[in-house]
Amino acid sequence: MAVTQERIIMMNQKEINMTKTIKVIIRDFDKIKENLDDSAELKLYEEANGKVFEAEIEADGYAIVDLTEEDYIELAPSEYELMIVDWKVAGKLGELILETKSDPEDDTALVYRGVDAVGNVLQEPTSLPKGLVDQLAKAWFARPKTPRDPEINE
Repeated sequence: MAVTQERIIMMNQKEINMTKTIKVIIRDFDKIKENLDDSAELKLYEEANGKVFEAEIEADGYAIVDLTEEDYIELAPSEYELMIVDWKVAGKLGELILETKSDPEDDTALVYRGVDAVGNVLQEPTSLPKGLVDQLAKAWFARPKTPRDPEINE
């Protein structure tokens, strides 16, 4: 898509949005084809599919990927996965440093490993689905809702 007034406004709002690394994972081009009337624009989406980009994630979950100075694509939340490309420290368990990154073999999974302070691998990498990691985090670390006091007339 060419740079339009709407795109300039979006670029000026960049501070509000979050920049994240994503992988484009368009599984169904039918909806995109319905909304685009230009084959050159469709080609941008096709060429981006399967590749990793830095993107602005808007409050509604849509991702804006600047492909060139003039061209960009907009992706629905189901058309991309957040990615952690390099090992990132997730925490520390005693002397063991827990690191994580996106699983290069599975876009829907994360890999974890344990290393020492020097970076030697002490615990081999293990892949877990992102959905499972999310459920475990909620089960273990979600803050319980504080009960509210009943109203007098309830």
